[in-house]
Amino acid sequence: MQLLLNRFFSRDLGWRIGGIVFFVIFYVYLWMGVKPQLIYHGGGELTNFPVFYKGWAFAEEIILHPGGPVEYLSAFLSQLLYLSWAGALVLTVHALLVSLFTGYFLKKTGITRFHILSFIPAILLLITYNGYTCHFTTTLAFLAALIFSCLYVKAVSKDRVLSPILFLLLSVVLYLIGAGAYLFFALMCGIYEIFFRRRLLIGLLYGVLAVSIGYIVGVLVFNISLLDVYSKLLPFSWRIIEYPERRIMIQAVYVLYLFLPSTVIVFGLYKLFTQSRFYLLHIKNTGRSKSLKAKEKKKALKSEKSTQAERTAASNFLKTALSFGFIFIIAGGAVLYFSDFERKAVFEVDYCLNNRDWKKVLETGRHYQNNDHIMHALNRALYHLGILASDMFCYQQRPRCLLLSAPQEMASPWQKVDTYYDLGTLNHCESALAESLAIYGEHPEILKRLAIVRIAKNDIDTARVYLEALNRTLFYCDWAKVYLQRLETDPNMSTDKEIQRLRSLMPEKDKGSVSFSMEEQLIALLERNPKNRMAFEYLMAFYMFRLDLDKFVQNIGRLDDFDYPQIPRHYEEAILTYIYLTKKTPDLKGRRISEKSQQRFSSYLQLATRYGGNQQAAFSPLAKNYSDTYYFYYVYSVSGLQNE
Repeated sequence: MQLLLNRFFSRDLGWRIGGIVFFVIFYVYLWMGVKPQLIYHGGGELTNFPVFYKGWAFAEEIILHPGGPVEYLSAFLSQLLYLSWAGALVLTVHALLVSLFTGYFLKKTGITRFHILSFIPAILLLITYNGYTCHFTTTLAFLAALIFSCLYVKAVSKDRVLSPILFLLLSVVLYLIGAGAYLFFALMCGIYEIFFRRRLLIGLLYGVLAVSIGYIVGVLVFNISLLDVYSKLLPFSWRIIEYPERRIMIQAVYVLYLFLPSTVIVFGLYKLFTQSRFYLLHIKNTGRSKSLKAKEKKKALKSEKSTQAERTAASNFLKTALSFGFIFIIAGGAVLYFSDFERKAVFEVDYCLNNRDWKKVLETGRHYQNNDHIMHALNRALYHLGILASDMFCYQQRPRCLLLSAPQEMASPWQKVDTYYDLGTLNHCESALAESLAIYGEHPEILKRLAIVRIAKNDIDTARVYLEALNRTLFYCDWAKVYLQRLETDPNMSTDKEIQRLRSLMPEKDKGSVSFSMEEQLIALLERNPKNRMAFEYLMAFYMFRLDLDKFVQNIGRLDDFDYPQIPRHYEEAILTYIYLTKKTPDLKGRRISEKSQQRFSSYLQLATRYGGNQQAAFSPLAKNYSDTYYFYYVYSVSGLQNE
């Protein structure tokens, strides 16, 4: 019984149990907190998410060059992020393997007391996932190099000829699998030989061999550029550095690559100093008898320590628990410190837009209204919930957020695509999709919308190209098959309600992006289809933002084209502002402004007049009760301050 208790409370078992708990929590946090499906969707932020297609043609194109196997596996596994639970499992297993092999290498170098070190790489990976970046390919290459490093220290021979042969074989295979990541393997093997096997020349030889292997296999055999030979799939590669997504997350991957070699070097130097020649000579000169006595003493001490360890097994387990508590503190602190809640909101809002979960868009985005992309999404959600014309100034509106029309936003077409799509301005939609395709790659969502747009424009041949591509994806193939079958039976898609809706909205003379004018485009949409409610509400919002109440009032008669039960609140406020400024009463086509709106406007004027026309002095008192109104926005060009 005592033996069983000792085993149960042993440090090794404690670390195993703690490790299981750590990675279970790791998985749950990724699944429920990070939500890998947001990374898959991209949020209009990720420009390096890998593309994957089923079939040998794609596999052959990727695999048959250095680094191809890692790229292919990474592309396949990355697709599983489409399902948060599956994506979290992939990322957790990846982090677990990195942790296990890091621990194994540390153990082979004699670092057995500091188990906590093996969890640091997993925490670094968690930081990158939590930052909504995509560096899975390069971290998978790191795992491959780490596994090969462990294979080397496991199988390395004492023979000075066999060791380099083993290194050479593993290096060539790893280069074909993981491209530039083989340099990490060479570095770890060199460090191991120099600091722990005391074979300086072999360690230096590995450096020469590493450079030679890259040149011979990469440049001479595969005709790869010299720069790519030694950097491809490494975090230092120009292919990775060029991506703008959060530089600090790339730095976390740098630390991931540098952590193990730097740790092993520090320990190796410590070992060299503590076991230097002078120390060994001193031990030797003490005589054989003293050495034997010292050995006997050590054995006695070991026996005594062993007995003491058995008596204090529960105490050891407690120490292990405290160590894991420290690990959780480090992991939690790192996650909190590197969290970017606004970035997460951008990803989540965009994902909800894609799934047309309008209430969730408002719930998530209302806390980050200073972000133009989020405010643009909020306007779209307000329209689809039927409250844009009555609640839009409850939010912190900016004119550029209506259609993301400011010049600085023109390089971010992703967020514009669905707004153009809903409006029916398909030329602008297709132009934004083409830009998105160039920036973000062949993302299935982009291909899906391109297929629908081309079908709506009766370009069936081009649509089939996109549909065939989607048919080779993992999660969009069923949708593509349905549309391919429909095109066979009904090429005009006469029974498809969505296609018919788009055709009914699309202007006959849809101007190109170069000659884009928001006002002209919205008017053209209404001329094509006077029942295009979104075009109407966006046109009226455009006039309100531009403070052009004359044109706003001229279009108020269009209310008759829609089923408004009464004049929307903000339209009433704009009309009251117009009447106050011009002393003219517009023709409301038999409609009346509500008593509530008239009374509130009157109260606003009374409070404003108390400050004798001093707008700056009146700002704060008016903002408390009226910052959700159009007349407050008309004067101060801000709104929704009650949400701050």
